[in-house]
Amino acid sequence: MRSLALPLAPLSIVVLLTAIGSSAGQQPARESFEVASVKPNPANDVPESVQLLPSGGLRMTGFRLRTLIRVAFASTSIQRVEQIVGGPDWIASERFDIVAKANGELTPDAEGRRPQRLIEMLKTLLEDRFAVRVHTDTRTMPAFALRVARTGKLGPQLKVSTVECARPAGTAPDPDRWCGFRSVNNGGTVTARHVTMAEVAAYFGGYNVVGRPIADRTGLTDRYDFRLEFVNAFIDAPNPGGAPLPNPNADTGPGLFTAFSEQLGLTLQPENIALPVLVIDHVDHPTPD
Repeated sequence: MRSLALPLAPLSIVVLLTAIGSSAGQQPARESFEVASVKPNPANDVPESVQLLPSGGLRMTGFRLRTLIRVAFASTSIQRVEQIVGGPDWIASERFDIVAKANGELTPDAEGRRPQRLIEMLKTLLEDRFAVRVHTDTRTMPAFALRVARTGKLGPQLKVSTVECARPAGTAPDPDRWCGFRSVNNGGTVTARHVTMAEVAAYFGGYNVVGRPIADRTGLTDRYDFRLEFVNAFIDAPNPGGAPLPNPNADTGPGLFTAFSEQLGLTLQPENIALPVLVIDHVDHPTPD
């Protein structure tokens, strides 16, 4: 059994849609699951989790509708739940389990990132079963501008990427050939491969210690590799699904903002920035199976 972490804080995730060909004058066909079950989950302390199963199977446990909308419509600009506007209160409290099956495997894309078809199928499920209707707008809000600390000079851990992460179609995944972000030590050690600055902004915009969206203002257009080490200001709560707790050892090493400056040569400057938001026009409780 394989597990896939979708774009929940601190991950972002977020940004991959399947390109489907269409004839002139026709709407492209929507990707959808062959079968899907959606049921309420009465537990209020279960962690939101995802598993990809053999033969195109998917199990999502304990998800709030607001999180599902964030997963399905995420982008490098829409990073945090504060950027999801409107909807009834229950979308942030009631939980649901989804068990579904796709036609064919839900394999990661050529760079080893999220399965592209899965995101489109989840969108279709939300539109069909929850009657989700959304549109994007722009709101000015507190954010951080990601900038280069010293013009023309990158930090010692930030390197232009030479990684070849794409693999030929039909070949088996290579665990040593991946692109994106991986974190350990409660999120305090992050390794990135072949990522853009927009992706860096989106990824760290989900961190609790950051607390607001991040807009890329670096002007850097290459892809980068780095290893960032810091002491996370928060640790996972002992109860599943609980809010992160302050880390009592937070002063034993550099925090995220310091590490950004010293290791990557980047700064996070607080500003009020006009950013996209996702406006919920309509939702319903799910239709029965």
